[in-house]
Amino acid sequence: MNDKPTSSKTTSDWRRLYEPWLKSWLILMPIVGAGSYYLTRNAWRRIQAILQGEAGSVWDAPPIPKTAEPASLMSYGIGAALVFSLFWLVIARLYVAAQDSQQTPQPPQSYE
Repeated sequence: MNDKPTSSKTTSDWRRLYEPWLKSWLILMPIVGAGSYYLTRNAWRRIQAILQGEAGSVWDAPPIPKTAEPASLMSYGIGAALVFSLFWLVIARLYVAAQDSQQTPQPPQSYE
């Protein structure tokens, strides 16, 4: 009488559709956050070196400045990871919705 799917079926369908996206998010999110942090940290170190007149070659690592690193660099890395997570969620939902709409049986078309 009631054709609603059971909760275990819904959970397994959800897991089957989103599991590859979750696995790749678990790999990519820390890379994006750490990469954003290190990029801004190195840019900050290079700017500090230029301001102190110690600018070396572009190929050399910037020297470690005597001043403390601002906390905003870590905040930038965390913020980049959160924005990436939001982007990943939107893309995953769009992709799964598109795949779901392609898998629903469509009535045959009659050519008259």
